[in-house]
Parts: sequence; structure tokens; C-alpha cells
Amino acid sequence: MTCDDWRFVSLFSGAGGLDAGLEAAGWIPIAQVEMDKDAVGTLELAARRREKTEGAVETKIYPERIEDISPQKIREELHLDRGELPLMAGGPPCQPFTTHGLRLSISDARASGVWPAYLTYVDEFLPKALLIENVDGLLSAALRHRPLNRRGKGHDALALEEQKGSFLLWLVRELVSRGYTLTWGVAEAADYGVPQLRQRSIIIGVRSDRPCFLPPRQFGGDGQKPYRTLKDALASLESLGAVQPLSERKRRVYENVPPGGNWRNLPAEMQRETMGAAHVATGGKSGWWRRLAWDQPAPTILGMPDHSSTALIHPAEVRCLSVLECAAAQSFPPGYEVAGNPRSQYQQIGNAVPPLLGEAVGGQLRRYFLGEPQVEPEEPAWRKTSANRRIGTHGWVTAGPGKAPSLTLKVKVRPDHVWSHVAENFLA
Repeated sequence: MTCDDWRFVSLFSGAGGLDAGLEAAGWIPIAQVEMDKDAVGTLELAARRREKTEGAVETKIYPERIEDISPQKIREELHLDRGELPLMAGGPPCQPFTTHGLRLSISDARASGVWPAYLTYVDEFLPKALLIENVDGLLSAALRHRPLNRRGKGHDALALEEQKGSFLLWLVRELVSRGYTLTWGVAEAADYGVPQLRQRSIIIGVRSDRPCFLPPRQFGGDGQKPYRTLKDALASLESLGAVQPLSERKRRVYENVPPGGNWRNLPAEMQRETMGAAHVATGGKSGWWRRLAWDQPAPTILGMPDHSSTALIHPAEVRCLSVLECAAAQSFPPGYEVAGNPRSQYQQIGNAVPPLLGEAVGGQLRRYFLGEPQVEPEEPAWRKTSANRRIGTHGWVTAGPGKAPSLTLKVKVRPDHVWSHVAENFLA
């Protein structure tokens, strides 16, 4: 499978982090579909900047939900035949799958229409390659969520669609039936030069019987450059941009937290006062009342830098990281403009795919299309020690004309995971 055309269509484009990364790897965005007004403004700013370069290709921006616009309309306006588009990329809404939420999966209103609509785009374009990015919890989510208080003793056994990983199984079946060979895994953004610890699921599909694996690690391994730190990220910033203010109460608390510390560094009485019920709850709680460290990658950049359980507090100053500092920690290039008010800017940046992660995956796809050998991945070393492990999250399915699909899993599966029941006949 080869390609000398590097155009792509972007769905759920957000602030354009993934698109900026793909563009840095040599891909050309010809269409972006995004429903958020401020994010559309951000995409328009990037498009105007792109148009100033010699030989630039126009990027059509569709400010709508993918459910509300016909993929046939977009394809025809782009003058593409079915099967001609090299790449369709995007990160559907993550809230239905995050482990910090209810994990309602496809039954969540934010997902119930999105994924069937996504498949209509696949059917209409039949791109040569697919790239899907989301929270790592997508790979272990159930297709149908059953509340915890209705599980276990005295309740019926979980149906197949209620078991961990059944959403991924459903998606794999849908895409394999359309002729795609799929690979999936959890990528650590810091492994690709992002000065931030951020684990994301990546799914790559190609219309071929030869899989395109996730890109190999580039930072932090033996003989490689060390992870980039927050100090590295902020070193070249010349201005801060907007800064989310802290209440006086929060300022008093953070004055007692050293760089790299958290609530455990507070006086005992202040711990009880500030933590409330969380003080006696189980779990690490390491994000509570945290102050960042210069010599480490930033924690995951989120959209609310002042929230006491996920705060992004500057190592040396009693303030939140600014909008531009968050963008730098996300690896956005200098000068990347974000539309909207400061709260919206924080949210757009926090929701974005780190561009350097997008660039790594985009580069891997280009190498694949150019026929370079693919290295079969091993289970990432960080999964053996990370508190955020996922079961059954690294594998691939090889499909092709006239061939029975073949499943490979690179991790152990537990009895409560769907792969333990369907590995031998996963398309049934």
C-alpha cells in the first residue's frame, strides 16, 4: 500500500492540536469539522496563517456537528471519489469514556449519535487510513455501562456488551467489516517529546493486510533523550497570555505547598480543612492541592487549571499556569493563536491532542505509506508500573481480501474483560 498524496480530513477538530501535528509531519488539512464556536475561531486563525505560505492548499472549515452535515456533501465539495482520500483523522468526544466520569460509553448522549455518524463518514469516504485519538479509557470501556451498585453478588452476570473492552470490540468489528486492518494502544505523550505526562488511546486503521503500528518511543528510553520537563517547555516563552486568577483562600493554601508538593505538605489542620471528605477517602489523591515541579514533565494539562483536585500551579509563583504556558506544555508551536475568552482558551488547550504526539503518529503513517518496515511493538514498559494501567489495550487485527481476520493481543487479559471470551472468534 503506497501513497504520494498527503491530504487529510479532520473530524472533531477542536483547537487543531492533532491537525497541527499531522501538518508538521507533512500532511495537508483540506477540511475540518468542528461544532464549538470558539474552536472554529481557532481553526480559522490557523487557516489564515496557513494561507500565507507559498503553494498553500485551502482548508474548508465546517462549523457543525458531524451528525448535522452530510459526508457526501463534504466529499463532493472536496472533489474526492470514494476511496481516494488518504487519511481521515479525529478525536471524538472523550467524556463518555474517561475514568473520571460515569463511563456511559455509547449510551451517553455525547456519543450515541457521534459514533454511528462517524461510520457513515467512513462509508462515504472509504479513506486509505483512519486515525482515532481519545482518552485511554476508551479502550477498556464497556459498550453498555452497568452501574456498580447493580453488579456482583445478587445480580445477573455481566452480558458481553457490559464487559470491559466491549466498546473497542464493537468498533473493531465495524471497521474490520469495512476492510480495515487495525492497531490500537495507549500512547504516552512524553515518549514523543511532549513536556507532559498524558496517556491517550490511538487507533490506526489501514485498508491493507499490513498493519501500521503505533510509533516507537523517542524519549525517555535507553540511549534516548530524557523526557522534556516543564522548565524546558516554558524556557522560551516571552509572554504569559491570560492567567486564571486564584481565590484568596486557594492562595493561602498554595503558599504552604513547595514545588512538586501537594496536600500532604500542608499542616495537619489545613489538610483536614482543605480536603474535606476526600481527606479520609482511599486513593492516591496526588493531584489535590498540587504545585508543579520544574524538573519533571507537567501532569496532564486539563481545561480548569484552578480546580483543587487537578490544579496546575506554577512552581515558583502562587498562580495558575497561564494560557500560553499550558499551550507550551501541550507542545503547541510558538505563536499558535487560540480564539475565545480565557476560560474557553484554557478548555480548548486542555482538550487538544499534543501536536508533537500528532506529529509522531503522522510521521509513522507517512513511513508506512512509503513502504518502510514496521516494527512490531512490545508492551510499553511504563504500563508495568503506571497506576493508570488498562487491560487488553495493546493489539491489532489483520484483515484483507479473502483472508480470515487475525487478532493479536500484547497484554494479558482478565476474566472480566471481553477479550478473554472472544479472542478465538472475535468477529462472531
